Amino acid sequence: MDALEKLNQQINREQACIEDLMTEIKIHVQKGQINTAIQRERDLHNSLKQLEKLHERKRLWITVEVLNKRGILAEVVNKVVEMA
Repeated sequence: MDALEKLNQQINREQACIEDLMTEIKIHVQKGQINTAIQRERDLHNSLKQLEKLHERKRLWITVEVLNKRGILAEVVNKVVEMA
């Protein structure tokens, strides 16, 4: 399985999680469990941010594939950040 397939699987899982969280928020609001709904909203926000990052990574991999098909050698390199 290549990196793009793995990214697509991660995106699909994150989208399913987002849908579940939206359903759960609605249920908690209907039951009057506002504090739980607020926590799920935070989880939803985090999942949306993660989905955005996954889509950015996917765009990067697609760009590399396009460049390689044009004969321009390119690859995705992991970024290493050292904390001081």
